[in-house]
Amino acid sequence: MFKTAPDQLEQAEFVQLYSKMAQTLALSGVVGQSPSALLSIQIPGLVVKPGLDPKDPETEYYVSNFLNLTLECNYVATAKAASVSDVYKLILDGKELPLISLTAAEQKLLSEARAYLFDASGDPTKQYTEYLDYGQRYYSAQDTLEADQASFDNGGPPVSEKVRKACAKASEDWQLEGHKAEVDRSLAVIEQLEGKDPFPYWQSLAKKFKQHTSTLDNGSEYQRVTSLPPYEQWFDMDLWTPFSFDANDYEKQRRSGGTGMKGDGCCCCSGPRPPLESQGSHRRFGSAALSRPGFGPGFGLNRPQPPTDVHAILSASGGGSDAVETYSLASGRDGVAAPEMTLECSFKRIYIVRPWMDANVFASRLWRWSQQSIGWGITVSTGGTVAGNQPATGVMPVLPMVALLAKDIKVTTASARAADWVESNLRAGRTVRYGPFVLDEVAPPPEGVRMASGAPAKAQLSGAPQIFGYISTIFPESPNPDLTIPWPT
Repeated sequence: MFKTAPDQLEQAEFVQLYSKMAQTLALSGVVGQSPSALLSIQIPGLVVKPGLDPKDPETEYYVSNFLNLTLECNYVATAKAASVSDVYKLILDGKELPLISLTAAEQKLLSEARAYLFDASGDPTKQYTEYLDYGQRYYSAQDTLEADQASFDNGGPPVSEKVRKACAKASEDWQLEGHKAEVDRSLAVIEQLEGKDPFPYWQSLAKKFKQHTSTLDNGSEYQRVTSLPPYEQWFDMDLWTPFSFDANDYEKQRRSGGTGMKGDGCCCCSGPRPPLESQGSHRRFGSAALSRPGFGPGFGLNRPQPPTDVHAILSASGGGSDAVETYSLASGRDGVAAPEMTLECSFKRIYIVRPWMDANVFASRLWRWSQQSIGWGITVSTGGTVAGNQPATGVMPVLPMVALLAKDIKVTTASARAADWVESNLRAGRTVRYGPFVLDEVAPPPEGVRMASGAPAKAQLSGAPQIFGYISTIFPESPNPDLTIPWPT
């Protein structure tokens, strides 16, 4: 059996894979990219079951709880104890509001911005819907361009003119057909002014939270969470970005600033883990586990926990043993050299929609904890930035905004030993992964396939569709009340 040497140095292969993913998603923490956007990789990936009925209350409950998780400010997805709705409800119930109001001119401006984005029933208007649709298309085109650019930077083929033109057109379409300037302006007005009319604003937030809270027959309450695209369109043909990781990327990929983000839940530490619902050897995104007694908010499945050897690029675990056996790709270690492995997949951004929540609350300076509140003294976020490698801490330092879905996952290897190792672990009922990607099948490679090194491929490993990470917004300091305005005494 092949095992890694003790993890005395940070294992380069995981860092390089993460770094190329971050560059592809424009989340490397460099100048020109958002310093408050963080990529967190989930280890192992969460296998997604297609074909669930999105209108089934139990499926809705399952999806809503999964997408309601809170994470540490960490480049490896590490769950915190509370859910997003827990923290949000704590603020709704425990806030104290300033003694301010809007002027007539501000009220008019706010009303116009709201009317541009939402109809009388609160649903998005045509122009806001088109903004969201064209925005999805732009980010998909940008991801494809950035993935190809990263491969070229690392010695791969040049970026095709077709890909460049597609990204430029997607940007132009978003501006012209997606009403980008007008929607962005309206969103900015709402963000700036809505909290200045505090009592009607917070009453509307409480009403919205209640409207989007549902109850199962067993009495379990949950806040409905949806997505763009909706679940039933996750596996449609559009909006997928091809991604690869090979020997050139391992050797040459520039390190992402995100790898310096290691929050309270240190990604190298292990500890007690909640029980996982499972189907076979994989954690699955499906509704079968709902029949298990005690299934409810906070269940293990929506709590990603890093394994002991979190940086290992290929590992197997389970099979009746707590031991984690790892096949390392790092050159110079006892295992498989990086040039003998190539990863290929396609991924899609799944935008998390929480209709019961206004995320502006967390950055607002127009509330503070009431001294009578159970939230008194609690820090939601200390603030942080990827660019400066400053992780935020608190009960909810980041908000997951996007889940990353992968399909067509293939790992090609020139090592017969690696293929045999994977196959033997799968037969033993263990979970095998490459980076975050769970692998479940070993097959001969297509005829004539060779590695970047020129070596002939010996096997192709594959995995089912799965969620492999999240893009989160790092909150500024919260609460951080503006002490220059009047407050109750």
